[in-house]
Amino acid sequence: MILISACASNSGDRRPSRPRNIISQEEIQGMATALNAYDIVSFGRPAWLRARDKTPSVYLNGVQLGGLDQLSNISSASILELRLLTPSEAALLYGTGAGMGGVIDVKIR
Repeated sequence: MILISACASNSGDRRPSRPRNIISQEEIQGMATALNAYDIVSFGRPAWLRARDKTPSVYLNGVQLGGLDQLSNISSASILELRLLTPSEAALLYGTGAGMGGVIDVKIR
């Protein structure tokens, strides 16, 4: 009887997992066809745009802009980071009532 044992690993093929609540500048730079923040989110984290009970509010450098449609007005070239905040995180940062559906927090240069 001959037994052959082998062990294979593809750990070299693995990319570090990306946080589900953050789109980094490095990731944005890899999205050459994205013209604005809406494109970035729809390519990188489409789940952020799916309607839940309430849709997220959009904040730009800490200032409330409005709803998801405002993402189309933010040029991808100026974005440093996008971050999805839960309603409780949004309340801690921006006060109670801020982002009842969460917040897409956009940081620009």
